[in-house]
Amino acid sequence: YLNSGDRTDIYLDVVHELCHVKQWMDGRELFDPQYDYVDRPTEVEAYRYTVQEAKRIGLSESRILQYLKTEWMSEEDLKRLVRNMG
Repeated sequence: YLNSGDRTDIYLDVVHELCHVKQWMDGRELFDPQYDYVDRPTEVEAYRYTVQEAKRIGLSESRILQYLKTEWMSEEDLKRLVRNMG
């Protein structure tokens, strides 16, 4: 992925994961099993920061949605994630 992936996606992944590093350093629970992935507060926060950065670098809404959609996320999950991010 690092060799063949889209550079923008890789950059946004790094932003997302660095947010998780900060959360972990702050002592937050990153894998709280009481939440589904798209409802987990740490994931919502990390995606929120990532979307802010995506907007800052000029990505369109459709490109941001393309980035957010993953193979383990259903369309309904994606809608919930977007709704959770506000």
